[in-house]
Amino acid sequence: MISVGKLARTGFWILLIGYFLLPMLAMARFAFQTIPTFLLTTENIFQGWGLGSIAVAFQDAGVIKSTILSLQLCATTIALTFIVLVPLTTFVEVSAPHLKPWLTGATVATWLVPPVALVVGVAATFRQVMPSFLTSPFTLTFFYSLWMLPFTYRAIDGQLRLIGAKNLFEAAQSVGCGPVTFFFKVILPNLKSSLYISATLIFAAVLGEFTFASLLLKQTMPVYLWSFQSSQARAGFALALLVMVATALILGFAVARMRRRGLNFSATGI
Repeated sequence: MISVGKLARTGFWILLIGYFLLPMLAMARFAFQTIPTFLLTTENIFQGWGLGSIAVAFQDAGVIKSTILSLQLCATTIALTFIVLVPLTTFVEVSAPHLKPWLTGATVATWLVPPVALVVGVAATFRQVMPSFLTSPFTLTFFYSLWMLPFTYRAIDGQLRLIGAKNLFEAAQSVGCGPVTFFFKVILPNLKSSLYISATLIFAAVLGEFTFASLLLKQTMPVYLWSFQSSQARAGFALALLVMVATALILGFAVARMRRRGLNFSATGI
């Protein structure tokens, strides 16, 4: 007799496949097969496939420009997040643990404010004080860093607790190691796994983010794809599918690499 648990797992995987795989297969058929749906038969279902739509997409100058901008935003968001968050989280963990609840609450609070309200509030403030802040596309770096705080903070904080950062700091002090040396020689090498998974999460999220960029009228790749699909539907869907597959592969590679090192998501605080 088949157990209830096995039936539940089977049903879960069927729903998962139906929810994710079938729409992606439909996208792939539309993007890469030239035969219209109403002409499809069992005889020609594997005919007319090709990568011509991808070539059409990358022949568009706007696609190249917006892709470069999105990749630059990924790099700047990772850099800003690590420069600000890693020293701050380390300081709180080692020297000011009483501030930890406040820091945890502050990182979660960024998700309590809707993107529209956050953009309008920040724009209203900086429009009077620093108008150039809003004109640059790299303004999005600030919003993306705030947006990813709940995930990056948990990853870094979890790893600091896992390695016993406070005990390591006390041991380093006993042998005459200063705070700066301790940070660069002890903390950073032990945070490699959490920094790696944080960077991967930021890359995957920023590469596909639409709301902030659209509200601030910045032509990132997702925003440009939205208008590009109206004129080149097949090429637009092909590029969108390529981005989704690339993002899934990057996340899968990150998880596989962590597991090879004997780590998992709980070890990094996620």
